[in-house]
Amino acid sequence: MPDRNVLRRLPRPRQPGRALGTGLAALLASSAFALLPAPAGAQSPDKPVLSVLTLAGEDFDLQRLRGQVVVLHFWATWCAPCIQEMPALEAVYSRYRKRGLEVIALSQDRTRDIEEVHHMMHHMKMSYPVAMLHNASHNSLGEQAALPVTIVIDAQGVVRARMRPDSLPVTEENLARIVEPLLPLALPSP
Repeated sequence: MPDRNVLRRLPRPRQPGRALGTGLAALLASSAFALLPAPAGAQSPDKPVLSVLTLAGEDFDLQRLRGQVVVLHFWATWCAPCIQEMPALEAVYSRYRKRGLEVIALSQDRTRDIEEVHHMMHHMKMSYPVAMLHNASHNSLGEQAALPVTIVIDAQGVVRARMRPDSLPVTEENLARIVEPLLPLALPSP
């Protein structure tokens, strides 16, 4: 028969519910942290570099877009959740582009699937630029392991939010809540 004092000193096994609660709390804390304003004058190591030619033949360069809020949407034609987020991206882009919002959809499709990408652009009535990610001349973000991923970058070039369907889905409300405080105030019409 085991000594009862020895059993009391053994570490208790973790309770699954408690571990889940701790993990959930950490996830919520990290999500909230990603949405907090950056301290004034703070230098962030998370200033991505991206330079790519869009399918319309225009240069898209994050460095040249400093001073503007930028939304990067990583997607693919075969990704149903990616397609579901596009109307929200379009609505937010239409609402805030005059205040300096830039959006680009970065397709992770293969080169041979470019016709499908063009078809999706027209079918979804995407008015923001689209590019093939593998055509990027500079890309510190790499390919995303799971899609979709939407990254919001502030006017100083700092990543302010990473949105994914399982943690912070792209909806018109969620995206507007993140983007609007980062944009300059709208100027009154003359």
